[in-house]
Amino acid sequence: MQFTKCIENEKLSPFFLEPLLAARVSEVSALLKQKQNELLKEPAGSLRISKSGKTIQYYQITKKGDTRGQYIKAKNYKLAKALAQKDYDKKLIAFLKKELKFLQRTLRSYKWLENSSRSATQIFAKLNKLRRPLISPVCLPVKDFSELWQSVEYPRKPFSENIPELYTSQNERVRSKSEIIIADTLHRLNIPYRYEYPLEITTEKGLHRTFHPDFICLNLRTRQEFIWEHFGKMDDTEYASGAVQKLKLYEKNEIYPGKNLIISMETSTSPINSKQIEKTARRYLL
Repeated sequence: MQFTKCIENEKLSPFFLEPLLAARVSEVSALLKQKQNELLKEPAGSLRISKSGKTIQYYQITKKGDTRGQYIKAKNYKLAKALAQKDYDKKLIAFLKKELKFLQRTLRSYKWLENSSRSATQIFAKLNKLRRPLISPVCLPVKDFSELWQSVEYPRKPFSENIPELYTSQNERVRSKSEIIIADTLHRLNIPYRYEYPLEITTEKGLHRTFHPDFICLNLRTRQEFIWEHFGKMDDTEYASGAVQKLKLYEKNEIYPGKNLIISMETSTSPINSKQIEKTARRYLL
């Protein structure tokens, strides 16, 4: 679900395989190293399994050319398990080596493609600035996309006269000290956001209602938008009930935590802090 319709959809979606490939390389490398270390501690030889009627017998083969092996007694069942695991791990290690080689080669190729001056993004980025306005690019460089997304003007939700004036480091008025922490964190991490951007929601009765989420944020890497709602008085029963009702309406409109909704909350005895907010921002928005 796209919350804002300020710009035309890019015809070429973001191509961001590098972090996925890098994560897989790290995962496979770690598992390969673990299995190679475990293999050094495994018992000698291999396992032969024989079945006679309903009886299963295990044999340990340690000598080259031996096709029978030494019988493993029932009390040494752990030895049979260790040998079976060893046989499996050897096959797994061979496969992991092949996969790792493939992933590393693919990652190198991807980095070359991404950094190539002929990539779709770079073709537009390298154009003369006088020529750019004449072009409809299939995808925009991150900086251009960010500026365009943030340039949209929208009606601001008015402030009541009897509430205190609170401002972010960018001199933007907000409604709570916690929102200052969130806004300043987003700005420090160069994450584009819109404060209280009007969002039309369909109610349970099928009516349309305008919400003003605390923040709508943009992940520039994926071009995905997230609503960020901060619930600041969760120890207030009436407030908490209202928060639950809002989340139910969001779900009705296909807005789910972790998918396109970020939630932070606090109570009077358990306030948020900038470290916690930064961790959340990095998890979803970078």
